[in-house]
Amino acid sequence: MPDFAIDYGLLHEARKDLHALADRIGPQLKDSAFAAVGSSYGDADTVFGNATLGSAFRSLYLRSKSPMGKAEEDLRQLGDIFGAVADGYFDVDAQIANGMGMMGASLGLDEWRSDKEAWDYLQGHRSECVPDAEGKMPDFCSATDPGAPPTHYTVETANGSVTTDLTLDANNNVVKEQTTVVAGDQRYTSTTSYSGNVQTTDTVYGDGSTTHSVTTTGEHGSSVTDTTAGDGSTTHTVITLNESGGGTMTSTDAEGTVTTHTRPDRYASWQEVED
Repeated sequence: MPDFAIDYGLLHEARKDLHALADRIGPQLKDSAFAAVGSSYGDADTVFGNATLGSAFRSLYLRSKSPMGKAEEDLRQLGDIFGAVADGYFDVDAQIANGMGMMGASLGLDEWRSDKEAWDYLQGHRSECVPDAEGKMPDFCSATDPGAPPTHYTVETANGSVTTDLTLDANNNVVKEQTTVVAGDQRYTSTTSYSGNVQTTDTVYGDGSTTHSVTTTGEHGSSVTDTTAGDGSTTHTVITLNESGGGTMTSTDAEGTVTTHTRPDRYASWQEVED
């Protein structure tokens, strides 16, 4: 299967160009000499000095007025479609990148914690760093100072970058995480704060829209999430999982429409349950 890529920048450039073309057509119909002369019987005859030429010019204007007016509207709509496609794919990719960023950040921090634990242990047991009969030192004696915890990650991509910043508490637990995805002129930012089993996420999407989500986690990774969009609409999502990671995911949107998905275990994809 061939690779398929979306160039957000190119699509946004197409939207801008189409809107610019529509902007050029509009004035030609409304405010230009073409419109002023073509819409008036007397002006056309006076300008051309000949009734036949004046009539021909008016006919040209009247014939072009409708298709050019429709072209202006259609160009704007086509530009909006290009922009909507770019925004939609960007937001999906940004959320995927955001998830990848969190995973990378967690793995890096876990490794640092392990190194820090080994280093701290060495500080209290240096007296035990004595070679045995074969001249070998205990393994923990090779621990090195890991330095400050890793709290900043940036990955350069083909069209921009993915940046993750962590805020840690006194015990080096993550209490806040912010991920910014940049692709061309598009920017997606997600900020998540953690407090016990509750996490709050504020997201700004590429088109400027926002969401505010509060998730409470439970046994086996089950969760309840309430999301409020910038326009006030809400979504309520309940995920109920068993020990194997299988279970159900039920979402209720602002109109009361309920959508249910299931999966047999944590390794399977969610599948929508048909009515």
